[in-house]
Amino acid sequence: MSEPVSSRGRRFIFNAVLLTTSGLAARKLSLEQQPFAMVACVIGGVAAALGLLRVAFGSAGEGPYRRYRGNEREFRMLRNVSQGVLELIPLPLVNMELYAHSLGLGPLALAHGIFVVPLLLDLYCSMVKQRKDCDLTESLRDLSMLGNIISIGFLSVKESNFIYMRMTLIMLVIRFYPVIMDTAHEEAGEDLVVCGTALFFHMLGKVAQQWTEA
Repeated sequence: MSEPVSSRGRRFIFNAVLLTTSGLAARKLSLEQQPFAMVACVIGGVAAALGLLRVAFGSAGEGPYRRYRGNEREFRMLRNVSQGVLELIPLPLVNMELYAHSLGLGPLALAHGIFVVPLLLDLYCSMVKQRKDCDLTESLRDLSMLGNIISIGFLSVKESNFIYMRMTLIMLVIRFYPVIMDTAHEEAGEDLVVCGTALFFHMLGKVAQQWTEA
């Protein structure tokens, strides 16, 4: 996984925005009525909090933070785990919520729970293998993301919902912009995931507002 290319200050802002948007979206949701979306917001908030901790105590940088360089491996693992979780969990959970709201909590909604398989493999790859020899994991990760993007895109067309379509476009950019731009922007991965997911939660808040007003 790629290192962020932004400064500590910018990464602090990015993660603070993610924490804010996930929190605001959660405030518009009900744990009883929208449990999957609520859990997605909690995951986003936890990932943002970990990102803020990495900014404060990370292994890179100068000045008073230099004493933490000895924990570089641990911070790298934390980065890989949090980025993997942020990519793989929120979208499928939100999809489950959107499909449950549209069609009821049936097999089509619950089928999105298959993301657990690539998630477990990704966690194993990050925590045990240090992201080495993880071609299968990366392929399953891409397939899971692509499948969920197609799924929310299909629902956006079926429901003629412009907010769902914007959520689809956001996730397309997160997943495929670094691939399209190849090596020229390959190190923008983490920043793009954090910023894009923050915008995704902002859109989720708008969806929750629609549900409240309906």
